Amino acid sequence: MLIIEDNALIALDLETQMEDLGCDVVGVAVTAAQAIDTARRTLPDLALVDLQLADGSRGQDAALVLRSELDVACIILSGSLHSVTEEERLAIRPLAMLSKPVLPHELGDVVSRYQKPRRQTKRL
Repeated sequence: MLIIEDNALIALDLETQMEDLGCDVVGVAVTAAQAIDTARRTLPDLALVDLQLADGSRGQDAALVLRSELDVACIILSGSLHSVTEEERLAIRPLAMLSKPVLPHELGDVVSRYQKPRRQTKRL
């Protein structure tokens, strides 16, 4: 899992939550460019994506590349969900779009639902 979040405290909290769920967090990116670079090097199966990132970059730009080029599933977590256009949403095909602040069980439920089929597929 890749965490794309520019707020260090939120990123640390998300990393802890995901590790508690048994996820292997491969990195934390604070800009869209860093997210794309990290994803290309680590090939995560899932990304948690904030929309407003450091340096003014947009999480949806990173999510579009992750989804279209690397087939990385995305969960969007943001206080500005309105900034995602319908065209972007259709291209990204997020597993969920959750408004911050998100409750840990809400995020955990989405991640757990996604991981179960992936784990079963890997065992076959």
